[in-house]
Amino acid sequence: MEKILEKLFLSLSDVFRNQLSLKDQKKMDHGDLDVFKTYLCLSKSQKDFRALIESSAIEKDALEFEFSKELIEITLKQDLIRYGSSINDNKLFIASNGLFHYYSNKGFDLSQVFVAFDEYKFIQDKLKLKLQEKILCIFLILFGAHSKETFLDTSKLDNKTLGNYFRFLQLIESELENHGLILGKKISWGSGKDVSFRKFITNNVDLPNSGIYNDRPTSMYWLDFGKKKNISYLLDLILDSYHDEERVLANSLFFEFLRHMSNQILIELGEIPRELNQHLIDVLTN
Repeated sequence: MEKILEKLFLSLSDVFRNQLSLKDQKKMDHGDLDVFKTYLCLSKSQKDFRALIESSAIEKDALEFEFSKELIEITLKQDLIRYGSSINDNKLFIASNGLFHYYSNKGFDLSQVFVAFDEYKFIQDKLKLKLQEKILCIFLILFGAHSKETFLDTSKLDNKTLGNYFRFLQLIESELENHGLILGKKISWGSGKDVSFRKFITNNVDLPNSGIYNDRPTSMYWLDFGKKKNISYLLDLILDSYHDEERVLANSLFFEFLRHMSNQILIELGEIPRELNQHLIDVLTN
């Protein structure tokens, strides 16, 4: 049985070496190709993945001639090898369980295989918000949308209000600069998604992955300020270009900016502004 697995393992190894780029080939500590690690971490569609693995399959007749029909059947029943599909249904390749069995018997370090799998599946990329996303957060802060109970409901806003809100978004950008805060690349208003309020608030990439921002298909939006940790995390995303002493000053400038813009809600929109979130004030001023 072990010799069957080794033959199919080596066949799969050859396929990986010949058909995969060096970037896709995962290595063991000593530099050799790690077949199991590569197998688990391949970024391919189901169709392409299957085609690749099945290209390592060997004719059943050839395996039976070398190892006997009975031994092949035992290996199949233990789910260590599998048949190919369609035109490859008379061929056999090593299965995931077979790779696990092979590695275990060879004494290979399986823990590193599964660590690599977790790293591939749960990439810890640091989020970086673009200016549009930061301005949307600021807009929600100013409108008091800091919980599920105080969400901003845009579903019933008329075109005039939407137009006023869109101009207010532009005012946020200019006033940030007036307060000495540069938070990202200037926005090209009037192009792409930055042409109207409803399109602007969908111009995001990383914000939905922050765990703080929430939206619904019914045009309701809010930030989760239930914990100070959430607020600190969001401020780190908004003020990510400032560090150490500069960050202390940026916090102060941002607080003054928020107070100024809160007053502008009354002036520019004729709406009574909501009070700023107290936890946010505490984080910015302490």
